This record gives sequence, structure tokens and C-alpha cells, in this order.
Amino acid sequence: MKMVYSCLMMLVALTSCFSNSAQKATGAKTIPVNEYQKMMNEKKDVQLVDVRTPSEFAEEHLANAINIDFNAGDFKSKIGSLDKSKTAMIYCLSGGRSAAAMNVMADMGFSEVYNMKGGILQWKAAQLPTTAKGETSAWKGMTKDDYKKLISGDIPVVIDFNAKWCGPCKQLKPILEEIQKEYAGKIKIIPIDIDENKSLAQSMYVNNIPLLVYHEKGEVISNQEGFLDKEGLEKLFKLKE
Repeated sequence: MKMVYSCLMMLVALTSCFSNSAQKATGAKTIPVNEYQKMMNEKKDVQLVDVRTPSEFAEEHLANAINIDFNAGDFKSKIGSLDKSKTAMIYCLSGGRSAAAMNVMADMGFSEVYNMKGGILQWKAAQLPTTAKGETSAWKGMTKDDYKKLISGDIPVVIDFNAKWCGPCKQLKPILEEIQKEYAGKIKIIPIDIDENKSLAQSMYVNNIPLLVYHEKGEVISNQEGFLDKEGLEKLFKLKE
């Protein structure tokens, strides 16, 4: 009898765990831009949250969004002040910080959290509108002429589009530095921070990072989005067969 009771209790516990996991899985989702926009327009009382830094938010953001910086020390206390029973929709620049924020919010008990896949970069790539507090029409950072000078010459050039907050970019950095040192004179690897060179990144439709753009004599030969190990990079850059 005790054994039957123990088995029943274990079954109840497992069912409960499965139910909680399923609820969390359905209540926290990363969705594409078109679905995200549709949900914003159709759902009532949406809490729209931009989890980037205040300076990023000030330059441009989605209309009616509030800013709660994911990397700030008071993120949990500020996000916790929102209504956990209402739908929360979050985004960042490319989707990384907001994905992490979504998991935190799900653990905190938010019933519905939706993260925008690809972030505001994909939103703008879809030619959807943003709003800004300040003037954003002036060109910011490296010019196109500067860029053309960087990629010209007989030695192949790899442009590494990155950002300080990007996790995969940080993983790639030491590998790229190692390749540059090992193959000095055969290739040039040049990092470009998209936050410091926003206009250039936008004009080149840089929608995801890390992004490696491989050039030969000023012409684009190949693009690589996301992390790639050293062996893969050596093949991509034609350094090894």
C-alpha cells in the first residue's frame, strides 16, 4: 500500500513539474518581427519594454516603449514593478539581451513574455517605424568612403561587425586575434563596433551580429553570421583547404 501511495505521489509531482514547464514554455516565446508587430496591435494592455541602455533608447525605440536596462543593477526591481498578469513584450538591438531578460521574467512569474527575434535591427530591416527623442538624421561614425579604404588593397580583408554587449562577439574575438597573428600578411581582420558606427551598419543592412564580411580587392566574397570555430574561419577566409 505504501509503495502504491509513493508511486502516486511521484506521479503527481512529475505531472506538476511537467505542467509548470509547459506553462513556462508557452508563456515565454521568441517570435519573428511580423508576428511581434501583429501582437502589439491586437493585444490590449501590452507592456512594451526596451531592455537596451538609456543612450540606445534615446536615439531610437519603438513607440510607447518604456526603457528598463537589462544590464543595470536595478533591472529585477524595475521589471518586477510591472503587472505580471499582463502581456509583456520585450526587445533589444539584436535579440540577445532580450532573450536573457525573457528567461528572467519567466522565472519571476510573468504569465506572458514575448521577445522580438532579431531585435530592433530586424524591425528596421522590415522597414517598420521607430521613434526618437533626439536628432537622428546626422551620419554617425565611419563613412562609406572610410570603409571602402579599409577593404581595398591586395590582401584579403575581413570586417568583424560586433558590439561590446554581444556574447558571441566576445567568443569570436580571441579566435580572430589568433588568426590575425598566425596569418599576418595574408589577411587583415578589422573590427567595427556597430554602436559606434550606427549609420554605416544601417546602410549595409547589418541585421545580426557577429557578422564577418570577407573581401578580396574590395569586393564582398562571403558573409558569416554568428559564431564559427577557428577551423571553420580558416576555411571561410581561404587560409586552409
